Amino acid sequence: MDRVWITNGSTSVGPVVNALAAACHEGYRPTDVYVLDNPGITDVTDAAASMIKTVVTANGGAEPTVSVETIAEERDFDAIVAYLSGAIEDARDADAEIAVDVTPGRKFWSIIGFRAGLEYDVDHLYYVHLDGDYFGESYPTIPRTAIDLVDFTEVL
Repeated sequence: MDRVWITNGSTSVGPVVNALAAACHEGYRPTDVYVLDNPGITDVTDAAASMIKTVVTANGGAEPTVSVETIAEERDFDAIVAYLSGAIEDARDADAEIAVDVTPGRKFWSIIGFRAGLEYDVDHLYYVHLDGDYFGESYPTIPRTAIDLVDFTEVL
């Protein structure tokens, strides 16, 4: 079965890949990854896209297909909604297991992603809570007691 991971970019790589690394560690290894980008973070998104492939394969998964969609303006709410609904609908059409990660990016990106995850009843709605002392660190260097992968589909 295909597994889809839907997320967005950030100003640093850690928030984009740490949730994915934690999910892979717990057994969710995506076959396809969708990343939302905007011109202000493109250099970080490029690095994160490369790291995404490394994280999944290092955790025993096959190299995923990574699709990056760039919107012209980070506050183009219609484009953000279209990106999320399109990625989720594509995954539904493929009968894939769907995870939306709301960890990285601006708060409004996370809020829209959270709402979309609830509205479309995705399989997983992930968020990583990280002890502030480890902000900016990468998953392998963070003590497991300082990082918590929350799946809001299990909480709500």
